[in-house]
Amino acid sequence: NNNNNIFDNVYEDGSYLLDESNDCDVGAVRTASSPSSSASLSTMSDRDVQLCSASTLSSINPLNNPIIKNLARGAFLRVASDISGGTALENIKCRVTATTDDPLDATKALITGGNGIWNLWSGTPSRTIEGALMGAVFLVGSASTKKRVAAMGFGKNVCAMAGGVVGGVAQTVIMTPCGLIFTSLNVNKGKKGHEDDTALTVARKIVNEKGLLGLYIGSGPMAIRQASNWASRSLITEICRTNLKLSRFGLLGEIASGAIGGVGATWNTPIETVRVLMQKDVSEGKAPRSTGEYFSEQLENGGIPALYRGVTPRAIQGIWQTIFMVVFPNLLG
Repeated sequence: NNNNNIFDNVYEDGSYLLDESNDCDVGAVRTASSPSSSASLSTMSDRDVQLCSASTLSSINPLNNPIIKNLARGAFLRVASDISGGTALENIKCRVTATTDDPLDATKALITGGNGIWNLWSGTPSRTIEGALMGAVFLVGSASTKKRVAAMGFGKNVCAMAGGVVGGVAQTVIMTPCGLIFTSLNVNKGKKGHEDDTALTVARKIVNEKGLLGLYIGSGPMAIRQASNWASRSLITEICRTNLKLSRFGLLGEIASGAIGGVGATWNTPIETVRVLMQKDVSEGKAPRSTGEYFSEQLENGGIPALYRGVTPRAIQGIWQTIFMVVFPNLLG
């Protein structure tokens, strides 16, 4: 074999040695494996060979690859958070933001709108796909950024904030079109002419009317929201667990840190309000206005409270998502 090849020696049982990634004596094994040195095999125990090959196999196991591990972990955690309550909270939040309903009225309207309580989880199939993709890209972006920033000598708080910014922005590519479709399904539910709406038909309609880029209307507010969302959630959670030392209380302290981080991140609710209203107009066939125009309209009609519509279900949703996407990865390492 070529010594420059990553695999120096391949054994009949499929195990092999790497020059630099092993703790075993590569030179000894190379000598022992050569035809002219069969006598040297007696100098190596079976245990030496087993340790050598086990160590190497572990180092190249795809499941040990941090990118693959974080892709799988992020997808699973996000889908778990949605199925266990995140989707219901998203439905309530969208309805409160886009209508005059308060959280209780919005919940009642959804439950009595058909299919009973399960109507709170309407859109689960498309949201599961969205959640898996969003969770995967978030955790890969966040974890790799935190590692890089830590290597530059920054502290845990800066690492957490930077990881949240990158992970949040990475989600925007997936979340903008999915959010637009999800908002459309919510806003038009029960309206005449929209009885047979599905994620696919809504997406097709938008593309036919506004082109492929029409799916990315609202991407500006979405990117700002996602970056500030996860930067705040990650930073506040890290401050609580390290600076305030809540982590000394074990699992309960970690969860409490995440809950505080989730609620604290709702300061940017006005950005989410603008995003929902902008995508609501698109779903109703109206031309979207600028971000500033939406802000001005809300301030004129209802003052600052109007910009914080839906903050209650959003705070609960923020707690839920922060525990799943920030606290659990911290605990898993």
